[in-house]
Amino acid sequence: MPDQIMGHVLPYGFVLIRIGAILFALPLWSGQLPLAWKLSGAVWLSVLFSFVVPTEILPEELSLKVIVMGGIQEVLTGALLGFLLRLFLAAVTLAGQLAGFQMGLAIANVIDPATSDRYTIVAQMLNLLALFTFLEMNGHLMAVSLLAKSFEWLPPFSASVSGEICHDLVLSGGKEMFRLALKIGWPISLALLLVYLSMGLLVRVAPQINMLMVGFPITISVGLIVIMLGVPSFTLTMERMFQDAVVSLEHLLVALRV
Repeated sequence: MPDQIMGHVLPYGFVLIRIGAILFALPLWSGQLPLAWKLSGAVWLSVLFSFVVPTEILPEELSLKVIVMGGIQEVLTGALLGFLLRLFLAAVTLAGQLAGFQMGLAIANVIDPATSDRYTIVAQMLNLLALFTFLEMNGHLMAVSLLAKSFEWLPPFSASVSGEICHDLVLSGGKEMFRLALKIGWPISLALLLVYLSMGLLVRVAPQINMLMVGFPITISVGLIVIMLGVPSFTLTMERMFQDAVVSLEHLLVALRV
């Protein structure tokens, strides 16, 4: 009887550890949500995904050391998956921060309720656009399917987390984050660069014009117009970004296999 109980409880426990590590690595789940909501959501998802975990995952010889090492493996696996997904989400925030700084809205920061950090209004706008794009393309269903695949492809006690994988993840993920941020924000940056060049030429022609007073309304107006006209382009870029995120997560699961 104790062996049967352990055979049912331990797999569920490892599922809970991985899902909890993934969720707490995401910005929304690690923000201002009440702790009871976080725990109940992790437990509820763990109950659902425990049905896709193979029953023969436990090693033949169970000991405290084996259980602790298995738990550490699940924490690292979930943290790596959540960290990789967070890098893609951070690309949208970085693009909004750069655009807001160039528009002159760096002082007008608002508190993001998901992360409790201060972001520019443009970053908040792009984050909301990314959220709506994610839901519109059924990204939540893709995330659930990918979580189920993670337990099929990489059941507990089968992950191999090494320093090389972590190093490659940070290096390649950081490069991808900056590339995506530039890809999302380049229309705003290019338009504002042309505005600044035009104002520089105007100051040379008419030095009596106070560009400090005239420049802010112009840069803010041009930036908002470019954002409004570029919404279709932003959504297409974000859709490709989320699709690339799914592919990258699948590649990470393959790399973590023993």
